[in-house]
Amino acid sequence: MTGFVGGTVVGSTLDSLVDELHHEPWYERERFEEGTTGLGFLHHGAKDPAGHTTWQGDGRAGIVHGAISNVDRLGVCPDEVFERVLDDTSFLAELDGPFVIACLDAHAGRLVVATDKLGTRPCYYAHDDGVVLGSSLAALLPAIDAPAVDEHAVSDMLLLGNVWGERTLVEGVSALGPATVLEYDDAGVDLARYWKPDYDSAPRRGYVAELVRQYRQAMADVSTTVDGELGLWLSGGLDSRSMAAELRQHAGRTFDSLTTYTYDANPKGGGNPEIAARVASVLDVDNTEVELDPDTFLDIIEESVDLVDGMLRWSSLLNLSTVFSLPNDGTNVLMEASGQGELIGQHPRQYHFTHTDSVVEGLMMSEAMVDASAVDALLTANVDPKRSLRESGRRSAERTTEKRLLDVNYTNYYSRMAFASNEIMRSQVGTRVPFAHGDFLEHTARLPIEYRMGTFPLTKGAIPYGMTRPKHALARSHVGELSRIPYERTGLGPVWPYPAQLAGFVCKTGVSRLRSNIAYGGGKTPDEWYRQHPAFRAYIDELLDDACQRSLFRAEAIRRLQRQHHQREANHVTTLVAAITTVELWLQRNLDPQRKPQQPA
Repeated sequence: MTGFVGGTVVGSTLDSLVDELHHEPWYERERFEEGTTGLGFLHHGAKDPAGHTTWQGDGRAGIVHGAISNVDRLGVCPDEVFERVLDDTSFLAELDGPFVIACLDAHAGRLVVATDKLGTRPCYYAHDDGVVLGSSLAALLPAIDAPAVDEHAVSDMLLLGNVWGERTLVEGVSALGPATVLEYDDAGVDLARYWKPDYDSAPRRGYVAELVRQYRQAMADVSTTVDGELGLWLSGGLDSRSMAAELRQHAGRTFDSLTTYTYDANPKGGGNPEIAARVASVLDVDNTEVELDPDTFLDIIEESVDLVDGMLRWSSLLNLSTVFSLPNDGTNVLMEASGQGELIGQHPRQYHFTHTDSVVEGLMMSEAMVDASAVDALLTANVDPKRSLRESGRRSAERTTEKRLLDVNYTNYYSRMAFASNEIMRSQVGTRVPFAHGDFLEHTARLPIEYRMGTFPLTKGAIPYGMTRPKHALARSHVGELSRIPYERTGLGPVWPYPAQLAGFVCKTGVSRLRSNIAYGGGKTPDEWYRQHPAFRAYIDELLDDACQRSLFRAEAIRRLQRQHHQREANHVTTLVAAITTVELWLQRNLDPQRKPQQPA
């Protein structure tokens, strides 16, 4: 994948770490050394010229992995951004966009690295005698003495399907959180959070109108960071539709054209391709359906798990893995709509705030995919499955349970889950996340609790309404034929009022289940692939056999999951089986004594 490595590493050592990054033939490679510190950088070059920035001069150097979206509004040039960050890191709070910025200053013997406000791009680091850091966990392994698996991170994978907080799968290597700056000099490593939103609930009056305004500004800003053709995943949902409608207004002005891609999922056979095609037709943009099937995924599962460093279960990677099937002459930059629904009330839900006074239990309700007891049953190590959640709650400086839940969500969910799969897309094309935008995030952080996703009575918060009022209002702001195209989950266009949408969700989901179709909230595609596709089942079973031999896991518990799944007593593949096999696969390819061969530069 595109990305960087660096720290107190220079010469052949720096080159060898860059060699560990994922490579594609068109990638361009740059390196900078100033004094005892260095940076190595892989980027898409001419394929995405606005998706990277480099600078060097007078003993200083820097890179932007990504794009700063408000440089024009700030009235600064790229060189000035690096200089101002090195001179005063508080300037970082003024920057919007999806990026990691890294700067070297040989005169001061100093290194500064910072993530954006949502942590849309990963940065990992380790420090002992010096510091090493980069956008790939695997790329740092040669610089780590006797790297060992972090059993608490494995516990996170089983409980959540991703790793939480500052942990990684390797002991001693940490993840840099969102809106966080790392400074290294002779005194060592210092970390600071340079920005956070205000979580005080805003008045409902006028909230949605301002949300629409801020959303449009975020889209306008990020559109200036794209040269040429821009691509977008388009589904039968409302988030990608709203984004497509907004971006279409900038096509031909800030970038050349907009094209869309879709796949049949969420659920398969639910009508997503047909609805996406109608949306694309109304917007007068091209739409291509990309195949999503088990044979194709088997071809790229190992590469995909490597790209996310084994810290996001493979069942979360299915949809974006279709990037490997895009036409060769397709778009060079893809926009990401993931996270939009969550930011405007989909996650966490009202229930997660109103039915607990404990941060940890609130996080368990909103984030855990299984009970903690299921994790205890699978792991041989004596670990507390809730430990990472407890630690993240304690790290928050907020004073109320509601604000701490929000703070932990903003500092973990997006960087460690919602955007973690973007590394797969970024290996093939440039990517942009428009939501790393200060004003938009300030507004969404103050979302009134009444505007969060509601749940049906007597379901203990398990069955959601299907949409939130802000999501409906944002989609409804685009009038005309677009507002009459049905939403996949409700069967009604956004022009219909909110109460009708809830009724439509109940009716459409209920009818699908009565007909034994896979519906929203039911069995998932990976569960059926495992039952029905022999080659896919054989591949996963081989990984499970290997996991049974690993001292991390209890073999009898893994075998129980397999039996229950095949007997249709439960759907385990999307959750625990995917988590176990993701960890097993990554350890085999990266941490076991027989590591995968190094890729050629």
